[in-house]
Amino acid sequence: MATDLDVFVGNTTRIDEEAYQLWLDGYSVLDAVSIRIKNGILEQTGATSDVLEGDTMDHYRTFQMLERFLHSPPKLVNQLIFQIPPYVQAMLIENEKSLWSLYLWQVFGQVVYQMRHSVQ
Repeated sequence: MATDLDVFVGNTTRIDEEAYQLWLDGYSVLDAVSIRIKNGILEQTGATSDVLEGDTMDHYRTFQMLERFLHSPPKLVNQLIFQIPPYVQAMLIENEKSLWSLYLWQVFGQVVYQMRHSVQ
């Protein structure tokens, strides 16, 4: 008796934008899980807190592996390790740039501010 079986396997990397933003903001996995629970993710998905913690941890691992590509957008676009749709790549790059812009403004803004006050 022969049976047909159709199987589809994909390897597109799924990026949760909320988890990504929490990672960029420097939250730990446990803090991110707490925030996501407060935002109602368990009710929206029907998941348990253990599943959410595992999912968030998986996302954080992915973001850590992606980090070296995020610092150089052409590397992210041309890399073959992660299959990420172009619109998601654009979102990742834009959020990373805005974080770096804020960080640089804070660091260099403080330096300029201190230099101005030390001159006066």
